[in-house]
Amino acid sequence: MREIEVKARLKDMTLVIDRLTGAEVAVSDPVTQRDQVFGLIGQDGSGDNQHPWLRLRTETKNNTTIHIFTLKKSVTSQLDSIEHETIVDDPAELVEIIAQLGFEAYSDLTKTRRKAKIGSIELCLDTVEGLGNFIEAEQLTDDAADYDAISQGLWRLLEKYGVSRMDEVTDGYDTLERRQRGLE
Repeated sequence: MREIEVKARLKDMTLVIDRLTGAEVAVSDPVTQRDQVFGLIGQDGSGDNQHPWLRLRTETKNNTTIHIFTLKKSVTSQLDSIEHETIVDDPAELVEIIAQLGFEAYSDLTKTRRKAKIGSIELCLDTVEGLGNFIEAEQLTDDAADYDAISQGLWRLLEKYGVSRMDEVTDGYDTLERRQRGLE
């Protein structure tokens, strides 16, 4: 499955949530997600790196925790990826397998996420520890989808709720976190 997304930094998350709920768009309760990202040894995540990336997400909602393993491979940019994921029962063993496959820890961050759905578009309202507040608009597509057409449609939707393209972010949270620490 291919996921195309656009992302922006939010100056006022409460305002965006109020606009969504005012338009009768349901916004979920917060979920905590810890994302451990792994890359091939020596690879950085900047630009249009098309090497595979692995993510182990530990998600806690209503005192229930699940672990989700994801393979991501960029198509045109960090925010345009082929993704495959599955639930994992033993996250510690998975981390050992990942290391044996030649991957190393790239980033480890925690965020609080709220979601909304408008048609086939999912909105993610994220507070990322150490980075701030963001919104992502994501659409699942077939592998041959037109990235520019999809991303333009996502921006049109975000702009309806007061999100400006001037606040666009083109890097994933993992890359932003590493850049903040001077590692990218």
